[in-house]
Amino acid sequence: MGAGTGGTKPVQNSPGVAIVTGGTGAIGRAVATRFLEEGYIVAIPYIIPEELELLRKTSANNKDLHTEMVDVMNREAIDTFVRKVASEHGSIRVLVNLIGGYMGGQKVAEVTEEDWDRMFRLNVKPPFLTCRAVLPYMEKDGWGRIINVSSESALKGDATLSAYAASKAGVMRLTESIADEYRMKGITANSVAPRIVDTPSNREAIPDANYDTWPKPDEIAELILFLSSDKAKSITGVTIPVIGRA
Repeated sequence: MGAGTGGTKPVQNSPGVAIVTGGTGAIGRAVATRFLEEGYIVAIPYIIPEELELLRKTSANNKDLHTEMVDVMNREAIDTFVRKVASEHGSIRVLVNLIGGYMGGQKVAEVTEEDWDRMFRLNVKPPFLTCRAVLPYMEKDGWGRIINVSSESALKGDATLSAYAASKAGVMRLTESIADEYRMKGITANSVAPRIVDTPSNREAIPDANYDTWPKPDEIAELILFLSSDKAKSITGVTIPVIGRA
């Protein structure tokens, strides 16, 4: 686990800490940047140093950025990261889970057991472990916002997307369970379910698409920021599709 960046005391007048898993990816950078602009301390567990450098170049406020190299599929590593963030920076107000993986193109009879397990390991285990780790802190404070990023594919099973769709549906069910368990504790939990988002990797994968119709990372970030606010205190246990204009 690498050394963290950021101060050792809560920043004065800060709304608190927002943990953003996947915060160095294309959508994650937009989310992290918006939270930094709103005055949050943004804590990001990362694994790809090159992506972290892109975030640092994107953000104009790296002094409130806490980053550590963390295996988000390792319970002890996640627990240690969350404990350190809370100790150094104070209240964990927001958790955004963006980490995940995609697999498609195989009919159910063609999906291997290894690929099935891989989709659930990538898409369900990290949000489970991070939610599990932050919820006691949020419950103690009597306030918290959890936003898990699922996918439009989770809303309806499609041909050749069984493992991906099922795992992303698992994210939705996890979110709904948290919402029901903590609705009287000042904690909300919601999902965002985008269609194909306009990122460099998606453009590379689908070179002939009409990119103007795809949701943009900044649009996803604004929705997540809203769900993290007091204005959304009555919204919990829902999944919000973001399909663009396709």
